[in-house]
Amino acid sequence: MPKIVDHDERRRLIIESVWALISRRGLAAVTMRELAAEAGFANGGLAPYFRDKDEILLAAFQYACAATERRLAPVVAESGGLAALRGLCHELMPLDDTRLLEARVVIAFCDRALYDPGMSSAYQATTARWRTLMHSCLAQARLLGEVTTSGPDERIVETLVAVVLGFQANAVLTPAATTPERQLEVLEGLLDSYV
Repeated sequence: MPKIVDHDERRRLIIESVWALISRRGLAAVTMRELAAEAGFANGGLAPYFRDKDEILLAAFQYACAATERRLAPVVAESGGLAALRGLCHELMPLDDTRLLEARVVIAFCDRALYDPGMSSAYQATTARWRTLMHSCLAQARLLGEVTTSGPDERIVETLVAVVLGFQANAVLTPAATTPERQLEVLEGLLDSYV
């Protein structure tokens, strides 16, 4: 009887192997040969699941973003207003090992997205969703009287996006200066300025 293969499970295993390699050795270590070994596949064993390294990296990026969005959806739905905006930012910030690993994947992906229109488009679509969520939370916070600044919402959202995405890069590249405590302190100071 032929062996039944769970293709979704295999794809997930490959993506987790990409994460592990990026975490330990960076994007340069993600060769098809190294990735096959990390995932426990024979050379050429990745071909049925991914065409090439870029397709694998795109899948790893999308997996990271989906994980982030699964965490932030209940935070936004359950709290609303300024608390939802704060919680959304927290889920995008590398405040623990899981989110730091996601930041490593995103940073590696961004390097490739600079030169690949498909990857760049995926990044733009993801950050557009996050901006839309931030606008929604901010509008609700204004209705509740939690945000009173006269500054335009567009500027507030762009500032928050720049801060939280900047934390992703800085936590990876300068972890001693970008501790979770420091990130939270900076975010709170920023949010306080809008009240």
